[in-house]
Amino acid sequence: MMSRPMYSQRTPGPGAPLAPAMYSSNSSLHSMPPSSHSNRAYSDTPYTRYSSSAQNLAPQMGQINPYEVDNDDDWGMGSAENAPQKRRSFVPFGSSRDGSSRNASPGSSINNGAAGAAAGTAAYAGSRDGAKYDTVPMVNGSGELLPEKIASWKAEDDLKKRKKRMWIAIVIIAIILIGAILGGVLGATLGKGGSSDSNSAKNQQAADSVAKDNKDDLSKDSTEIKGLMNNANLHKVFPGMDYTPLNAQYPDCLHVPPSQNNITRDLAVMSQLTNAVRLYGTDCNQTQMVIHAINRLEIKDSMKIWLGVWLDKNDTTTQRQIAQTWKILDDYGCDYFKGIIIGNEVLFRKDLTVTQLLGHITDFRKNISDHSCQLPVAMADLGDNWTADMASKVDIVMSNVHPFFAGVDVKQAAAWTWNFWTTHDVALTASNSNIHQVIAEVGWPSGGGTDCGGAATCTGGSVAGIDEMNQFMEDWICPSLKNGTEYFWFSAFDEPWKIQYNEKGKEWEDKWGLMDVDRNLKPGLKIPDCGGQALPTKYDH
Repeated sequence: MMSRPMYSQRTPGPGAPLAPAMYSSNSSLHSMPPSSHSNRAYSDTPYTRYSSSAQNLAPQMGQINPYEVDNDDDWGMGSAENAPQKRRSFVPFGSSRDGSSRNASPGSSINNGAAGAAAGTAAYAGSRDGAKYDTVPMVNGSGELLPEKIASWKAEDDLKKRKKRMWIAIVIIAIILIGAILGGVLGATLGKGGSSDSNSAKNQQAADSVAKDNKDDLSKDSTEIKGLMNNANLHKVFPGMDYTPLNAQYPDCLHVPPSQNNITRDLAVMSQLTNAVRLYGTDCNQTQMVIHAINRLEIKDSMKIWLGVWLDKNDTTTQRQIAQTWKILDDYGCDYFKGIIIGNEVLFRKDLTVTQLLGHITDFRKNISDHSCQLPVAMADLGDNWTADMASKVDIVMSNVHPFFAGVDVKQAAAWTWNFWTTHDVALTASNSNIHQVIAEVGWPSGGGTDCGGAATCTGGSVAGIDEMNQFMEDWICPSLKNGTEYFWFSAFDEPWKIQYNEKGKEWEDKWGLMDVDRNLKPGLKIPDCGGQALPTKYDH
């Protein structure tokens, strides 16, 4: 079984569909500011219960009279004459509770306060023996000192004053520490609020940019679209393309939604590469927006949609997706669609059992006729996860087959892909011609490291790079076009939001696109023209 990361849209929780929204014309990392999900710092801190009173700090000690304290050196300070000037760490606090490091963080405030207190204590201790005492006259008025008695009295008085000053210093230090703590807590709270305000401001700025960019609804007659649809370096040789619109991940799209004009631009480019796009889910109105783009570009006869229904372990997500799918079919009919794909790599992620997954498939196939549609129902998972029983429950077996994650040299990748798919998946339905086979994902990343196919190290392996992409496309695309193999290329555009899945030495998650996020063909990449052979201009529905 191939080990591979998850590529598709993430749909972590419940929510409602959005009205069609927009974004700026530069689809690059104008991307959304991250939504704030972290806990409020110090919301349950115990320090908020303390006042600046020294007795509140240690109520069990009661009121303290410094003149009644025995000179037993409880504090380890030694005698006054040779007391070492040490910095004492009273409160060893660290960084903020949410693990972040901020300027003027509670930890830094406290440390600075403690340092200041220690410095103040050192300064105070340095001056405590500097007092001058006048000589005390004898009772007989001679003015001569009585050395023994005077020395004893001075020592006792010195000790009392020293202890008194020590306790005053302790109280001052405690007040400083409490002030530092409260200041840190307040700073963290205000900082958190400031961060939230900053995110809100960025979201509003993005929304304003969205509205400005979508003031005019782009169409095939727009100058910008005409420029995008006339790219001599693009060839219509891919039978299908995996596609997730930028900013169409729930719940992030609640803050920064996908742009209608951006999707129209994307479809204008992809219409020169393929006549079918595969979506992974229905959230964020992405299906409706793709339909709108198809209408504005007037390519309904040459571009179809594979409607994706995202399933995961959250039943609320699953039910929302299914309900949205029925509404889409009721609102738009069937003509925009080539088929419906229920779930993607659900078994690989272990979100559902086989029984649970097939239950959704069976229910969906029973109910689709109620919506006046006769579309084929497919399911997509790793090519290694399919069984004959599973295959018998769908109209189309869709297998994600990635040679890159097998660790094979790119020169053998096309042959490996064909052999793996035919022996693991096509063979399952050899006796039933009514069940079709499609590769749901196949591609190669343009950079990010080397995959060893599960081994810790390797001398060769699958190397991510532009040259390797070119090699795989040359070996795979034109032969597949000739023999009629149906597949979805993964993918048209880089997806910067997937950077979060990168690991050290494996920084390829966001680099599977033929083009960068701004729809520029990657430098050095050459899409084969297959000797002029191309897909039909009209889609055979």
